[in-house]
Amino acid sequence: MAATKPIIKKSIFALVLVVIAVSFYYLTIWATPYYVQNKFASKSEGYINTPRFGEQPNAENSRVIPLPNPDFLYSTINYDLKENILKISGIVPDSTYWSISAYQENTTNYFVENEEKVKSKFEYYLAPKGSTSAALKDIPKEKIIYSPTTKGLILFRYLVSKAYPVKTLAQLQHGVKVEKIAN
Repeated sequence: MAATKPIIKKSIFALVLVVIAVSFYYLTIWATPYYVQNKFASKSEGYINTPRFGEQPNAENSRVIPLPNPDFLYSTINYDLKENILKISGIVPDSTYWSISAYQENTTNYFVENEEKVKSKFEYYLAPKGSTSAALKDIPKEKIIYSPTTKGLILFRYLVSKAYPVKTLAQLQHGVKVEKIAN
């Protein structure tokens, strides 16, 4: 019996250690996306519900990786839907890749469209899930994006190609409009 007491103590210690490790693992997996989104949101303060544009590569910033993929131009809209529904519109380039993606507050992607489905112009209405706003009454359902959270991120990608050099795509990119529509 005396020999089993150290084994029981070691087993309890090992079990507690495993429970702590597993709890920390799942806490990290749950918390990291919120941390990343909050970090991005803090860098975007003052730019809520307005487009922001990623830096374009040039001679001065060529020693730094300016974009996740230098073949793309990126734009973002850090949104907050507590007070407004957002109307997001712009022009879709033809003959090159373009996409719009929506991410909820924990970075989960809930909406994606690209140039295969959207032709020439786009117009979307971003509203909180379950919104019964009168402003959405006459809007076709396929143009409404229902966000599961009131805060999140819209990401645009434009592929630089022979058909669309950087300067031309930047003009389309900066042509994205965000209008606030009362709830």
